[in-house]
Amino acid sequence: MDVAFPDYDYDTELLLSSDQHKTDLFLFNSSQNLVRARGVSQKLVTPLSAATFRHDVQNVFDAEKVKGVDNPILVGAIPFDLDQPCQLFAPKWSERVKPFSANFPAFKDKDFSHHITHHAFTPDHNDFVAMIEEALITLRHDDLKKIVLSKTLEMSLDKSVDIPRLLTNIMGQNPNAYHFSVPLDTGILIGASPELLIRKEGNILFSNPLAGSAKRCKDPQEDKRVAQALNQSEKDQYEHRIVVDAIRSALIPMVESMKLEVQPSLISTPTMWHLSTEIEAMLAIDSSLSIFDVIKQLHPTPAMCGTPTGLAHDHIAALEPHQRDFFSGLVGWCDAQGNGEWAIAIRCAEVASNKVRLFAGAGVVPDSCAESEWRETSAKMQTMINAFGIKDFNNDD
Repeated sequence: MDVAFPDYDYDTELLLSSDQHKTDLFLFNSSQNLVRARGVSQKLVTPLSAATFRHDVQNVFDAEKVKGVDNPILVGAIPFDLDQPCQLFAPKWSERVKPFSANFPAFKDKDFSHHITHHAFTPDHNDFVAMIEEALITLRHDDLKKIVLSKTLEMSLDKSVDIPRLLTNIMGQNPNAYHFSVPLDTGILIGASPELLIRKEGNILFSNPLAGSAKRCKDPQEDKRVAQALNQSEKDQYEHRIVVDAIRSALIPMVESMKLEVQPSLISTPTMWHLSTEIEAMLAIDSSLSIFDVIKQLHPTPAMCGTPTGLAHDHIAALEPHQRDFFSGLVGWCDAQGNGEWAIAIRCAEVASNKVRLFAGAGVVPDSCAESEWRETSAKMQTMINAFGIKDFNNDD
């Protein structure tokens, strides 16, 4: 694997093959790394929760070293439910280079547009509201403090999606996100996540949980008011604090020291405002923990699941009428030295030819409003709807 970090000019050819039918390239681009990989040398589907997972990972790395790879990597996706199979692979070719600059040029390909020929929400509006209201009753009469509930949007488009052009548009519209394109058995998982679960560099860990969100406005003054209201919202501050406290509690037994912001800051994407907290922690110098060991303790966080985790997970399984699969799971990479970077699979789509599936969730706490959560999930989907060049669709309906 090349770690010389050469500089790249911004070019679609460097993102994916210009041949839209070649769908085997993995890409992960952050402010720290650009990792690209192609071909499958070995595949790993063992669930992360399995007792054999660490052993299976080591077997993959050992086999790659026998083939002459000095520092093998695994790339791919981990599902929301850690009991379900992963889709990880050791690639035949890979490189880790300097990330693309955040100063992406504007996406000027005006011919890149799509029209929706059919769409369906799961659950639909009425069932979603009923699901949230049932969760609110549970929150009042159970030990549950927060639950994240979601909906999906399945779309048929008027033509097959050109993945390289889509990824270029995603990166141009969302320059500060974690950009990814991951080949799955069922299609391509592609998106621009704002949220880092974990990055490990040697014995240093970084995490950046987000919780508490508000839809942005086109009017600058109104947008500023929305941001200020989010920052002052007791409901959103409470929701955010639950997530940060859970990550901090999970990290404490593993680390020697930790630093984090006392109060969350505001960050923005083109469509949303979020409350954000940056966390940095240090493992012991002689720690044998890999990034997968850390993930097992952190995922899913209350930002994607709820709290207490086990109770929220059970209620999600009972309430949501769809399987999340890799939505709100993780995408990223890990090397044989235990380092890596994994973002949460949100603001993304699963694409297969002209079939597209979107996903969005909202944190439900006792002060939540069902209609507001419907609007919030619709706003979160707008990132990907914009990226497809879809202009004639109101996903609030």
